[in-house]
Amino acid sequence: MRNHAFISPGDAVIVTGAAGGIGLATVKALLEQGNFVFASDKNIANLKQSLLELDPEGKHTLASELDVADEKACEAYCTMTAKSGRSIRGLVNNAAIGAFNMSVESTSFEDWERIIRINLTSLYLMSKYTVPQIRKAGGGAIVNVSSIHAFATSTGVSPYAAAKGGVLALTKTMALDYAKDCIRVVALIPGATDTPMLRMHAEREGKELSELGFIMSDNAIGRIAQPEELADVVTFGLSRKATFVTGSALVADGGILAKF
Repeated sequence: MRNHAFISPGDAVIVTGAAGGIGLATVKALLEQGNFVFASDKNIANLKQSLLELDPEGKHTLASELDVADEKACEAYCTMTAKSGRSIRGLVNNAAIGAFNMSVESTSFEDWERIIRINLTSLYLMSKYTVPQIRKAGGGAIVNVSSIHAFATSTGVSPYAAAKGGVLALTKTMALDYAKDCIRVVALIPGATDTPMLRMHAEREGKELSELGFIMSDNAIGRIAQPEELADVVTFGLSRKATFVTGSALVADGGILAKF
């Protein structure tokens, strides 16, 4: 496992939800390591603009529009990466949407299915069509982005918490299924992170992040994280340093779960 289940310079990694937040920070961290990144996002304009700043000549990234909730789109996207001739050794399933003020009663069936499809089913779809490429390359790693809501949740996030709990369970069974192929699978468990998704929620509420209870102080338990802090954990999960880590949760929550 130690010789196969990690990525190294020159290998390619697929990152979904790469236009901002943890996804974009992960792209940056991977580029700094010398990896090629297949970056995708539904917001292709933002993605291209972001990558232009990181990779002006487009030699180390490829930006693609992708709706991860669409099976045919995921299959076509992964077929494209397979035909690129690059060695695909990693997948970061990061794409997600938030859900706020949504109890079981107040959530429409349409919204429930949409959130579950984007936040959970998409990981199944991208993994289904990427695993054969990682296997062909001789092994590698997958990082599925879950949430502290998989362990301890709050009011008004029922579809989000359900999906993120499912991500953790899916990670465990994938790790068991693909160990024979030298493919490790781990879940990132981030706490509150200063991302566009979270700031959009604050804007909808007409409040600052601090007013919503998100602690900004550098030394506080449960403080809000910067995306780069989570990206470091993602790249650790993909790396040689984590070759004995699989089927488990990489908790990077600023200590918030210690309070529950």
